[in-house]
Amino acid sequence: MGAVSRLDSAMLRAQAKTALTGLGWKPAIACAAVDAALAAEGRAELTLERLIFESLRRCPAAKV
Repeated sequence: MGAVSRLDSAMLRAQAKTALTGLGWKPAIACAAVDAALAAEGRAELTLERLIFESLRRCPAAKV
């Protein structure tokens, strides 16, 4: 399909951060996890679902 626009990328990032905070992660952790996932996976063909999955992998383990 081609390159992802800056607007699409920003919307994807915001939606992923909102999803992580909705799951109970603090905004700072959600932001760092999403940024790390975007840096590792690239932005070209990343779906929202994949970005959330990769971001969750980068969140710290929950303390019990």
